[in-house]
Amino acid sequence: MDEGRLDIKSAQRIGVRALPVSDVPAPDMAVRAARTALERAAWRPDDVDLLIHTWLYYQGHELWSPPHYIANQLGATDCLPLAIHQGCDGGALALYDAALRLQADPTVSKALVTSSDRYVRPGIDRWNSYPSMGLGDAAAAILLHRDPQPDDAFFLRSLNTVSDVELEVVLRGHAPLNSVPLEPGMPVDAVTAARQATADMGKGVFDEIARTRIRTVLHDTLRDAGVQSDDPRLRCLVLPRVGARTLDAQYLPVLEDVLKCEHLRFDDHTGHLGCSDWGADLDDLVEQQILAPGEMAVLIGAGGGFTWVGAVVQAPGTDS
Repeated sequence: MDEGRLDIKSAQRIGVRALPVSDVPAPDMAVRAARTALERAAWRPDDVDLLIHTWLYYQGHELWSPPHYIANQLGATDCLPLAIHQGCDGGALALYDAALRLQADPTVSKALVTSSDRYVRPGIDRWNSYPSMGLGDAAAAILLHRDPQPDDAFFLRSLNTVSDVELEVVLRGHAPLNSVPLEPGMPVDAVTAARQATADMGKGVFDEIARTRIRTVLHDTLRDAGVQSDDPRLRCLVLPRVGARTLDAQYLPVLEDVLKCEHLRFDDHTGHLGCSDWGADLDDLVEQQILAPGEMAVLIGAGGGFTWVGAVVQAPGTDS
């Protein structure tokens, strides 16, 4: 704020105290996160059958495959490296894809999901390029395997999605399709696009659609997990790291109505971490020892386009 890059009104809409800033290239951040996860789980890099990397912003080169780089740096030379470049929900969707492959492909028994982003000017302004969200630099890594073990951090009980493809215009606005990256200029300006699209829709229409989709994905996720909204094993819901304005307008009216468990917010010193949100959420649940054995947590989020994603995870224990 002292530099004039953020005014009070914008700071209130974002609703966080600080954002993390890294000087490490985004793919190398993912490598570091993956090494930490592998060490914690006592996995060797060549144990990994599938590596899915996901990101929101620039990864350092054009016409290049970050997941192959990450696999090579790790020494996971026998895995299949894949990319999901979807939007902010990329981490959740990569988790979804990995879980499906673990169930459907007998050659895949262990999977690694990585995510990383570093928001560097002049290409993007972490405080002002996205509406009502501050963007924090981060990387995350999640390991999945087919056969549950008592020392696993979580069991994935369910994961669901719901989309509304007509809302892709929210991050496009009136602008024509460009011929080269950042053709209109720098930094990225998603705020103007969102204002144009929501003005065309009418005041409050986008928020109402979002609330409907959030309710649907939450209902489907709890159903597939085999739990009711008042199940005493539901310890908490982790609120998405999408800024105060979006939480107040879209998420809280639904979540406070449907789920009476504790709602946790972890974004005070992170802001929105792009595709790393869910990885950071899971890590916070573990590091803070929030779930007792058998207890569950609900994760929820969304990405531009728009697709909403929900999941239920459970700590191993008496009723896992």
